[in-house]
Amino acid sequence: MCSVNEEGAEVFEVLKPIEPLELKCRKCLIEDGNVVLQKKFVYCKTCFVPMVTHKFRATVGKSKLVNRGERVLVCVSGSQSSVSLLHMIWTGLQQSTYKRLTFEPVVLYIDESVLHDYPLDQVKKIKELFEKYGLTYHIVKFSAAVYLDNCLNKDTNVDQYNDKLQNIFNNLSDLTLKEDMLMKLRKRAITKLADLLKCTRIMTAENEHKLSIRLLSNVALGRGSQISLDIGLAVNNKNNNNTSLVTIRPMRNLSAKEISYYALFNKLDDFMHSNFLTATSEDESIQKTTERFVNDLQVDFPSTVSTIFRTGEKISEKTSAIAYCLLCQGIMEVNVSPSSAMEATKYSKYVSLMGVKALKLSLKELKNEETNEKNCNGCKCRNKQDLKEKIIESLCYACTHIIQELESLDDLPEEILNKEKERLQFKKMEEQIKDFLL
Repeated sequence: MCSVNEEGAEVFEVLKPIEPLELKCRKCLIEDGNVVLQKKFVYCKTCFVPMVTHKFRATVGKSKLVNRGERVLVCVSGSQSSVSLLHMIWTGLQQSTYKRLTFEPVVLYIDESVLHDYPLDQVKKIKELFEKYGLTYHIVKFSAAVYLDNCLNKDTNVDQYNDKLQNIFNNLSDLTLKEDMLMKLRKRAITKLADLLKCTRIMTAENEHKLSIRLLSNVALGRGSQISLDIGLAVNNKNNNNTSLVTIRPMRNLSAKEISYYALFNKLDDFMHSNFLTATSEDESIQKTTERFVNDLQVDFPSTVSTIFRTGEKISEKTSAIAYCLLCQGIMEVNVSPSSAMEATKYSKYVSLMGVKALKLSLKELKNEETNEKNCNGCKCRNKQDLKEKIIESLCYACTHIIQELESLDDLPEEILNKEKERLQFKKMEEQIKDFLL
């Protein structure tokens, strides 16, 4: 390093040489290292694989999340992380008696080829992988899982449901909203299938890196109150009649690098698992921008992901929540203060749309004014617009933007519309009898 002193002469400071990494494995101290984690932890292949497996088993065994003989739905998307999860479970089932996993895995693959261009033989390869492990498995079309009650029936024609699903995403021009909607519909589909297959636990394969990106993305999208539901170790599905249904993320303590080396050492082949953000610019969506931000920091500061993730763990779920979003089933903000950031954002939006007139009206009056402008007197679309406005009342802040982008609500799953109609009927009945209640 050089600097300039008072006389203008350059003074050179001798930098301390960087200490070379220890080439021997830090665990056995015998074998040469094959993996370097966080630029300083060296492991050999013999010690690395058991270490990763131990992390997985310790997470599963934490607080006895899964009981003996319990049916567990294992979600496999074809990604490197999900294929590694499947291999770890299969390996655990082959262990000796005292180390063997005691739950009953049911493997699920949801075919999303209706939305993405997957290879024609992908489903065939996925099926061969499941049969190699000898586990019970189900391969379900995404559209069937979203719209049909009995989606396990393979003989059902799903062409009309494919069109409805494609219409939803074609109406969403924003990549951020598309990816967000995809995640929420996928979550609903998995929950429905777990109920049909009589599984009391769901295992997904999100790793530490992916959950860290999701945490920051959720805050940017306005889902800050739902962070604990999206990155937590064990999450109860409170919006489901089956209160024992719990989503578990056993790979959450593993980094993307650890999973990559685990797959490499065990010769595991992953499959194409694209989404709406694949091969897109980094500035086209909030999720992609967040991913770039985290990845750039992680290169120079190896503890970035773990720091974000551990900070997110400290954000606990609100116990006072009494309302859940109709679409994403996440926590809804109720009785929000007029001075909150969310209300300020809404007011700013109305001012941008309506101009000077918005400054003279309150936020409630602005909502009514906007509704009147959208409704057409004597037009059939008025009832549909009214239904959309009613549904928006049952949505969280982030899901509101998704529904507002849709031209028609007819393409939404029937269960969402039925739940909203039930809510409106109950509200109407409550209004009629409120004068007679003590």
